[in-house]
Amino acid sequence: MSKELRMIEITPGRLSPGGRMTEVIESKHFKCPYCQGNGYHWQEDRYQEPYKKDCPVCQGSGKLDAVIKVEWKANENHNMEERK
Repeated sequence: MSKELRMIEITPGRLSPGGRMTEVIESKHFKCPYCQGNGYHWQEDRYQEPYKKDCPVCQGSGKLDAVIKVEWKANENHNMEERK
């Protein structure tokens, strides 16, 4: 089975003191692994009649989106590196 690999290169862009120190990266339209992209699972009611129930993971869409938050902060070990 083929697998798609997506890579994100992370480098700090132009930052300024007191400015925005976070970035949000979105990657969309992944097939839901829980329902295999169907958006539902077959269920049976109390009379054993089949019906489609929305997937609890993708909520019936069959797709998932990834939201990656990158927060930039000062290196906590900067004093240790200067001593070396």
